[in-house]
Amino acid sequence: MEREETECLRNMAYDLDAIRNDRLASLLQNRQENDMRLINKAINEFRSLHQQPHSRREFDLYDPDALKRDKPGRIGDQDTRCGIASIQKFSGEDLNGRARDKIQKDQMRDWLNRQIIERVRAETAQRQAER
Repeated sequence: MEREETECLRNMAYDLDAIRNDRLASLLQNRQENDMRLINKAINEFRSLHQQPHSRREFDLYDPDALKRDKPGRIGDQDTRCGIASIQKFSGEDLNGRARDKIQKDQMRDWLNRQIIERVRAETAQRQAER
């Protein structure tokens, strides 16, 4: 009987030990997960502050706005970036084509308005002469 009691007490002690160890393992696991969460948060914060895409060495290779910021191959006839071998100056090329087209359209509009006015004057003069 005494033997059974000591065995029962020993089993209860083992059970209490197992429960205490389980709680301790659970506490340590929660602490480790919290520490990992804090470390990952700190890493992401550091990346967002100090490792921006535009500050990377290879950013010019994959820059999505590179074409928007890029200068044209040639700005004018006196562009210093265009040397003899650049093949950027062509005979008959018109760099001011858009401005010239706008001026020509304005000139055509002005001529048309003058012709309309002259025609109206001629028609009124002819009507007056017929009376």
